[in-house]
Amino acid sequence: MSKRHYFLKSCTFLKQPLHCFNIKNDWLKKAGTLALSSAITLSVTACGGGSTGHKALNSKEMQDRVTGYVGSIAADEPQAAMVARDILIRGGNAADAATALGFALTVTLPSRASLGGGGACVAYRPGQPAQSFLFLPQPGNIKGTAGRPAAIPMMARGLYLLQASNGKADINDILQVTSNLAGNGVTVSDIFASDLAAVQGPLFQDPAMQKLFTRRDGATLQAGDMLYQPRLKIIYDRLTTAGISDLYIGSLAHSYTLGAQAAGGGLSGADFRNALPVEAPALSISLPNKETLYLVSPPADGGLGMGMAWKTQSNSLTTSQGTVAAWRASNPAAYDKQSILAQEEKAQSLLNNGQAGNGTLSSLPASTSYTVVDRNGEAVSCALTMNNLFGTGRVAGTTGIVMAASPNAAPQPLLTAAITTYKNRFLAAISASGQNDAAAAGAESLNSLLNAGENKENSAIAHPNTPQGRVNAVYCQDGLPGNTNKCRAYTDPQGTGLALSSR
Repeated sequence: MSKRHYFLKSCTFLKQPLHCFNIKNDWLKKAGTLALSSAITLSVTACGGGSTGHKALNSKEMQDRVTGYVGSIAADEPQAAMVARDILIRGGNAADAATALGFALTVTLPSRASLGGGGACVAYRPGQPAQSFLFLPQPGNIKGTAGRPAAIPMMARGLYLLQASNGKADINDILQVTSNLAGNGVTVSDIFASDLAAVQGPLFQDPAMQKLFTRRDGATLQAGDMLYQPRLKIIYDRLTTAGISDLYIGSLAHSYTLGAQAAGGGLSGADFRNALPVEAPALSISLPNKETLYLVSPPADGGLGMGMAWKTQSNSLTTSQGTVAAWRASNPAAYDKQSILAQEEKAQSLLNNGQAGNGTLSSLPASTSYTVVDRNGEAVSCALTMNNLFGTGRVAGTTGIVMAASPNAAPQPLLTAAITTYKNRFLAAISASGQNDAAAAGAESLNSLLNAGENKENSAIAHPNTPQGRVNAVYCQDGLPGNTNKCRAYTDPQGTGLALSSR
């Protein structure tokens, strides 16, 4: 993998765009205003020692296409979805917006997404096979006492690889947007408030977590309250000026490892240096009407589970979980590129032959998902995790970063993401979370969506057999590039997410 994915930085400027959203819900009005005001605050990044070769979001090349349909987004957390929409309006493509959304979630939904965690995405560009971007939280080689083993933080490297490979904006602009969110504050959303309420007892045994997620009067943050993260802002400012690599081989890496060791995480500098994200071919299935279904590949095995449930058209929950359980029993999670490519070939063979496995999975941890499609039919579908709500329940020292739990200490979630194409054009994107139901919910929702015709309601992605599942989707009935009037974003009717599209 080229070193340019980790060591490039540049000097860029952000300007304020002018646009608005027609939002009826009072809470969403507040959340949207805060998200957009954070995203568009005037800011200047410091000069780095090189250039990514990508364009600043305020450049003429990026600003020529900011009218009409700009794309569609669906995500579990509304403010992060609106940040992605803002990137599309300013001329960024799907990879730029998906990267911005992922980083924004580390601020707006730190219970499920953090710089200390990771995830997986599948990305599609018209006329090309889709690719998986794999940056799952990895186990470290435990050093000293580790009462709460932490994962190696993979989020920054993984999203950077996605954006460097498929994006066109300057990564520093995106990082600065996230810094503004952390510093200016975000509104506590329904999903984050729910996560916080579910674990506040054990979580607040740690004074740092209690201070971060309570109000000045000591009460737990509620939906509609403001969440400020000044220490996380400092981290994003540092990533903007020093580059992503600073979190892996620089001063930030040193601070993180010291903080992790003090909090029982047991990570070392060598762990950070050796952990790399991987780009690999996505799994694929040919569908009956000549569509192609692309699925994120192992070690994000939710794609395999979803694909098998779709392929066999049998009981989706039993098939998806049985397939993944059998896969995990004989294929331990691997994180190096050679092993991942070998596992991708093996998983593809299972899909080709329709070899569903048998077995059961233990209770799996939480995740979050989102999908982004731009006006040209480029698409990204992602699932992110910390391997537990709030990961280890500890912050890495003074960094403000919530540490993900090591996969050696908890089972891996079903990270589920997929994109469907027809005749080399984008057709649909699905991502799913929801513990053990995620992969099955993705398969059921895709089936519902492709058979829904012009159904304009969120019920088009219903998944009645998987109540824990939470799905986000985009469907363009006539495909993209093409008729943008029939593109629609959907968020799970059982969730509290946000779907944004042209209509």
